[in-house]
Amino acid sequence: MSMPYAPLTQLPPQRHSNISLNEEVRLYSSPKERERYENLAELYSIVVSLDYLEKAFLKDSVSQQEYSSICTRLLSQYNTLLKDEGVQSEFVSLQHFKDKYGLDCSLATQRINVGIPASVVIAPQAASALASTSIGGIDGAGGRSTPTGTEGPSTSRAVAEATGNFITCMDALKLNYSATDQLHPLLGDLMTSLGKVTNKDFSGRDKIVKWLITLNNMKATESITDDQSRQLLFDLDNAYKGFFAELD
Repeated sequence: MSMPYAPLTQLPPQRHSNISLNEEVRLYSSPKERERYENLAELYSIVVSLDYLEKAFLKDSVSQQEYSSICTRLLSQYNTLLKDEGVQSEFVSLQHFKDKYGLDCSLATQRINVGIPASVVIAPQAASALASTSIGGIDGAGGRSTPTGTEGPSTSRAVAEATGNFITCMDALKLNYSATDQLHPLLGDLMTSLGKVTNKDFSGRDKIVKWLITLNNMKATESITDDQSRQLLFDLDNAYKGFFAELD
């Protein structure tokens, strides 16, 4: 048998909030903390933007030149933001950041791990596929194919730029540059300039790409060993010779 309802004679104590509903809720308590959150928000937008860019490139919705330019800029911004110790301590790692904020972005993850645009990595394969569809100087798209060498897109200015970047990289190693944040930008500029000259996979090119990936997976404060520095200089010298052999 249920008991009849009887109202309470005393009301429970009420809890009062000290937060005004008209006040903005701040996520930070100092300008430094605010800057850290803004930088984390920038990193979030870079990862999402990079994922959309990769999808657009796969669908041919963006030209290779536009893709390379935008991708290089986004990767540079990503690495620059992570140089801040406060941001790095909060970021921890890309996987931790993705898990914390519910991001997937698998294509962006792959591109960040590689550290260079896909157009730089796949240039030789793309050129080979295009050459296989060329008949009598007509490319697969129905236009005139351009010979690889010092003609067409391989202008004197582009060759001079690539040569200068080769020399800069080798001089940096001879001056004992070893930190990741010193060498990675130089090798990135070198690969970008090489792509403007030739799409062929000349001798030594693949090793430069591997060095870029190796450096990209290291922290900015980490450095390569003396043995690695010597090997990188050797690989650059061989690639330099292979590059000019390809132009002849």
